[in-house]
Amino acid sequence: MRLRWFFITSIFYAVGCFAQNTNVFNPQAITVAVDKIPTSFNPFADQKLIEEQFKHLLFDPLFRWDQQQQLEARLVKNWKRINNKTIRFYLRKNVHFHSGNILTAKDVIWSFEQAKNNAKLRFFNKIETITSNDSNSFDIRSELSEIQLLDDLTNLFVLDSAFYQSNKRLLDTPPSIILPPITQLTMSGTGPYLVQKYNPVLGVLVIANNNYWEGALPTKFFRFMRVNKPQSRLFALLANDVQVSYAIPNKFINDLAENTATRLVQVPSSNAIFLAINDQLSPILSDKKVREAIHMAINQPGMLKYILKDNGQIHPSVMAFTDNSLVQKEDKNTLLMPEYNLEKAKQILQIQPLPKQMSLLVMLDDVGNTSKVADALTHMLDKIGVNLVVQEVSSQDVWDNTNLYYDFALSSWQTNLMSKDNIYEDLFKNSFLTGYLENKFKQQKIAENFQSQASYFQKLQQDNWIFPLFYQDKIWAQNNQFNLQDIFSSNGIPYWSLFKVNKDSTLLNQDG
Repeated sequence: MRLRWFFITSIFYAVGCFAQNTNVFNPQAITVAVDKIPTSFNPFADQKLIEEQFKHLLFDPLFRWDQQQQLEARLVKNWKRINNKTIRFYLRKNVHFHSGNILTAKDVIWSFEQAKNNAKLRFFNKIETITSNDSNSFDIRSELSEIQLLDDLTNLFVLDSAFYQSNKRLLDTPPSIILPPITQLTMSGTGPYLVQKYNPVLGVLVIANNNYWEGALPTKFFRFMRVNKPQSRLFALLANDVQVSYAIPNKFINDLAENTATRLVQVPSSNAIFLAINDQLSPILSDKKVREAIHMAINQPGMLKYILKDNGQIHPSVMAFTDNSLVQKEDKNTLLMPEYNLEKAKQILQIQPLPKQMSLLVMLDDVGNTSKVADALTHMLDKIGVNLVVQEVSSQDVWDNTNLYYDFALSSWQTNLMSKDNIYEDLFKNSFLTGYLENKFKQQKIAENFQSQASYFQKLQQDNWIFPLFYQDKIWAQNNQFNLQDIFSSNGIPYWSLFKVNKDSTLLNQDG
């Protein structure tokens, strides 16, 4: 075992030396192991190409969510309602883009037009118009409530319109993987950091923006190192090749908690694993009591304990992580989760028996938890006499074309939106449940708007057509005395501009 450990850590030291010898990275940077680095530096590109943490690293939105589930104005200084459909926003003054250009209302309007081109951001279509009032203010006209609109605007990152109109290809063409390490990557936002060096295979080095509108940043350099597998990120952390690591495997959490050199940070997340029930193949599933019995046969607390090591929570509603100040208390408690009661489930199913063999389609997730949940469900349904045939897929197209041909469908979903109506709409439009929910709407002939989506989804949950099995916390780890726990938003996004090294801490492995 010791020999194996030495071999694995030696590989990481070799990788670290290679990175430094090729001058890809600055050895003085705080090194963060992540599962993926951007392959696009367009903040409105698909989430698979650039994650939220990198958008906030290089650009600024108009608003963002803080750690206390409150909206924080960023590029906007203040705002006021003009009439029942129009809100006027005032920009902060003397905010500079990386190019040196000054932020104006023109940049906001131009950025909005770019954002509308992304199908995942189609909630912006509910905004009727954005018009400039003067160089420092603009009016947004829509029928959205104020909280819906401000929540949407957390996704509007502002670009330097003059710069990008002259360099449009930079938004459309990703950096090539065949190029040597790129230095001083050309882009222009208002964000706290700039890309200093970039290699699509190894990672990205960013340097603090000396002209950042919020002032000097506590950490000058970050090096984001691409390490695909969670186990490999863990070994890199323990070998001091990195100071911070994302997504530590759940099975190692208890051991790490006893390691005095490593500190875990548990970040609550809206990432949920959903089970949906479909009655098209097995009409018995249209019976509400049968669906309730299936739910009672599923040991959700057991899955939370053994799969997530209790790093998450069970909640019957998708409102579990929404903004507390905006959702009435009764909205979070109207849904009751049936108790785990195997004997009662068996009694119900003796009267109304299920088919001996049923099918489950699983959409594989990045951390492998949906596959583990599928294994658990197989054992649990076996106890009520059902042989569950499992099919795992990783393709969105395959899922979309086949999920309605299975008795059960298992998938994960997460949103960075926080207002109630926005969350339901995002779930309906941008999740693996979209086809299933649209089919249910057609069956019931319900109009597709966010009010009906919210109420009908709650009805689907009450009737056990669909339910979140559990919510998964994100587990980060650090090997030094940083304030990592303080940099996360209430929707789980790390804001690296808030990251600090404690004064009494000595950085590890700074000399490579």
